[in-house]
Amino acid sequence: MKVGIFGLLGCGKSTVFCSLSGIRPADAGRREIVLGTVKVPDPRLDELSRIFRPKKTTPAEMVFADIPGSAEALLDAAAVAQLRTMDVLTLVLRAYQSPFLSEMPDPARDFVRVEEELILADLAVVEKRLERLAKEKTPAAAGEMDLLRLCRAHLEDGRPLRTLSLAEADAARLKAYAPLSQKTLLTLVNTPESAPDRVPEALLAAVTAHAGTAMPLCAPAEADILELAPGERAAFLAELGQHETARDRYLKVAYGALGLMSFFTVGEDECRAWTVRNGTDARRAAGVIHSDIERGFIRAEVVSYADFMEAGGSESRARAAGRYRLEGKDYRVQDGDIIHFRFNV
Repeated sequence: MKVGIFGLLGCGKSTVFCSLSGIRPADAGRREIVLGTVKVPDPRLDELSRIFRPKKTTPAEMVFADIPGSAEALLDAAAVAQLRTMDVLTLVLRAYQSPFLSEMPDPARDFVRVEEELILADLAVVEKRLERLAKEKTPAAAGEMDLLRLCRAHLEDGRPLRTLSLAEADAARLKAYAPLSQKTLLTLVNTPESAPDRVPEALLAAVTAHAGTAMPLCAPAEADILELAPGERAAFLAELGQHETARDRYLKVAYGALGLMSFFTVGEDECRAWTVRNGTDARRAAGVIHSDIERGFIRAEVVSYADFMEAGGSESRARAAGRYRLEGKDYRVQDGDIIHFRFNV
């Protein structure tokens, strides 16, 4: 899962990237993407690793990408192209006064500005594709034109595509164009230390109307917290009346907004968390591990994490209690399932 972090100049985007990834970009004037991979904390995986004592423990991961800004445009062509390759967009908005900027902070105003740019970028793609399809005379082209005309009307009305209700097949077809305004948008409000937990009401209303999610963080303070040793970090957070970092809070918000969950595979060799979307069936979940397992899927042997722990973290006790069950390819994987896939290729 790749998360593109972007924002207007002076919003503190790279400091936010540091507060989430722990990586400080060396050159503020660079034009290249900086990547940072973060392991998603999960106490359940920690407990399973303690029980099985595997050679390797592999948590789920999320990749953050710091998208360079531009002094010439809100979103230049390079930034648009880079954002299209991301799975999720994270917009950073400034809520603090900067000595380097004459404009007063107004997160709601800036949100509207950026959202308009995303919508215009998508509208340009839709218009260009419609021009090409008009030259084709096939049923497939006619169906695609109907979909794109619907999108064009929605965009011309100033609404992002994430607010457009589409059939699952049409939504999948639309993703082939990587529309920016269809992607999940998480908004981070970079706050001053004097008001670290506040999201302005005007911004919250705008974000909600555009099917987005917003959360506050004070990027400089959070970046400093990540540089502390784990023991010192916990003590410092306790002094602030917090029990987790902004990064951990962000990961929870992101998982919720994206409809993500984790299932586990366990054993002496490895205990691992795998990320899938809510509603994923067992066969597709097997494919997340390896395409051969999906292709040769026979059955999924499943026990929930809660049932496994209720049996004392003992596989034999869980089996004796009838907690393990065999599920077919259409079984909807649940968050926390511990799964062993049976397959033949």
